[in-house]
Amino acid sequence: MFMTNPIIYLTIDDSGQLSKRDNIMTFGGLIFLDSLKINTFLNDYKNIINSLKRKYPKYQELKHSNLKYKDTKKLINLINNYLTFAVIIDNNKIYKSILKNPKSKGRYLDYAIKMIVKKIIKELINDNIINPYFNLIIKIYIDESTFKSNGYYNLKDSIYEELKNGMHNIKNNTNFSNLIYGNLEVLINYVDSYSNYLIQASDIVAGFVRKSYIQKNNLDNINYLIYLPKKC
Repeated sequence: MFMTNPIIYLTIDDSGQLSKRDNIMTFGGLIFLDSLKINTFLNDYKNIINSLKRKYPKYQELKHSNLKYKDTKKLINLINNYLTFAVIIDNNKIYKSILKNPKSKGRYLDYAIKMIVKKIIKELINDNIINPYFNLIIKIYIDESTFKSNGYYNLKDSIYEELKNGMHNIKNNTNFSNLIYGNLEVLINYVDSYSNYLIQASDIVAGFVRKSYIQKNNLDNINYLIYLPKKC
């Protein structure tokens, strides 16, 4: 059944950087289709974090990089009850000219996020969760430290154009039709991960996906997954 007056919530963080210093960079996060599920998730997530804090007294924020595997697994087991997504970027296949230019890196990261958002919305439409002729609001929450380190230039406009107006690929002379025919509003919020458990959970997803991919582990638990620049 279609959602009425749908609001889609996406939370995003990254692991690794778009840089020759890292072979793999990932984005990861969660998708919520209503605010009640957010509240339920937050209550359960906070309970686990509070139980772990005494084991990691020197860390103000519990991240994938400073948690032991068994503790990360506790959080992943909870997260697996919700919709998740990830982008895996193989830096070795990215043009060196992009890696060397901060603005080009920013545009590529915009592109990566835009493409995973497009995949999510397209599949929600295919699954009859979103009616493309209804109005849609997409609220995206990104760690502000990710924004500061990598830079995002026109993410909001880029997502809107892709979903609402479609795009034309000049290089391949290919047209991509729009997905949304009703009104569309895209809201981007940059937040401090220290005070936001949703972003912290997204860090867990991004770090888990990056480590799992490097170790060639199964990623079937991720609901929406893309590989860039093409499947690695």
